[in-house]
Amino acid sequence: MTSDADDATMSRRGLFRAGAAGAAVATGLAAGSGTAAAQYGGYLDDVDNYEGTVDYTGRDEVTVSVGAVNGLRFDPAAILIDSGTTVVWEWTGEGGAHNVVAEGETFDSGETVSEAGTTFEYTFENAGDGDTFNYYCTPHRAAGMKGAVAVGSVDDDLIDPDAGGSGGGGDGGDGGGSGGDSGGGDGSGDGGDGSGGGGRTLTAGDIGALALGFGFAGALLVPLFYAAHQMANDGQ
Repeated sequence: MTSDADDATMSRRGLFRAGAAGAAVATGLAAGSGTAAAQYGGYLDDVDNYEGTVDYTGRDEVTVSVGAVNGLRFDPAAILIDSGTTVVWEWTGEGGAHNVVAEGETFDSGETVSEAGTTFEYTFENAGDGDTFNYYCTPHRAAGMKGAVAVGSVDDDLIDPDAGGSGGGGDGGDGGGSGGDSGGGDGSGDGGDGSGGGGRTLTAGDIGALALGFGFAGALLVPLFYAAHQMANDGQ
């Protein structure tokens, strides 16, 4: 079993580097393999920001926040990566002094640090498919400051880190446009109703028929009806 601890470098500026993993990342040092129950084994049960494993496969480098949420969490709590991916833990400066220590000491950032912007890197170079690495912050382990790195595959609910609410915004825009179309249609309809409100123009025949409806006396009034109608039309 080999170790890359000698390759790690530290600085007061907060940059810690652990070199590529050696044979120490073998299954014996992993938390287990197979199903999520076997891999995590209830390790994250008291981690309240754990909702599944964030799928970061296909990426060369992944960042995990140290001191997230209430200052006492790793975020994301569980991640899935490819073999050879570098994980960078970056301190938020919240929650006091933290460190990153793997179960079995596969990787260890060393002394606790509180400075924001501090980073610790570890490359899972020789990790195999199904390997899982559980880790913790030494002073805050009992408070639930724990995390897990799964390699290759994991039998767990996977979370897409790129999923967001952009689709909702697009739907909202469509709704606005639809509303505008509806308003235009109503205006057009109202105009049609107004046009029809004037009714059709009465003809001389119509006036005669009305007059004859009143009998012989009405017939005498036909010229008067017709003259009144013509005056009304001329005044429009």
